[in-house]
Amino acid sequence: MYKLGTSSGTVGVITSTERADTERADNTPPKRRRAIEHPGRFAIVAGGLMVVATLIAIALGTADTADVKNTLPNQVRSASPSQGSIVPPQEQISVDLRDDLVGDLRVCNAGGICTEIPFDQVDFIKPLGQLVFRPGIGKEISAWDPGRVDATVTYRSQADPAQDNGSYSWWFISKA
Repeated sequence: MYKLGTSSGTVGVITSTERADTERADNTPPKRRRAIEHPGRFAIVAGGLMVVATLIAIALGTADTADVKNTLPNQVRSASPSQGSIVPPQEQISVDLRDDLVGDLRVCNAGGICTEIPFDQVDFIKPLGQLVFRPGIGKEISAWDPGRVDATVTYRSQADPAQDNGSYSWWFISKA
């Protein structure tokens, strides 16, 4: 605190904060406020935001956006269960072929044992070219073994078996 004298003889008191607003004792300019009050905090927040932005850029750059339908041959419209899906042991498999095709199904379990599905155990909708097999009692396969199951359809023309020959394979996982 500082005491001031006036012409009337009264004494006033100025606190140090009031004095800083009017003039400084050593005639130095007032201290400027920093642009960034806490540079350490600012650096931590800026670094964190950069890490988040980098992770988002990497995730977007490596995302698998390929459409599975694009990998199917022209003769196969769809296959179920979808590639890599997890299904129960009694799940049916189905293949929708082009309407003028017929096919045979073969499945291989995780142990590498392959089984041809007899055509009389497959529900075939001839006008639509659809094959459906559901494991069950009295069939070649009563249930899918746990693990990866590879399925293959070998297709051919209904009118001329020598035309449009080919095959398509996909896999799914059976969980007990």
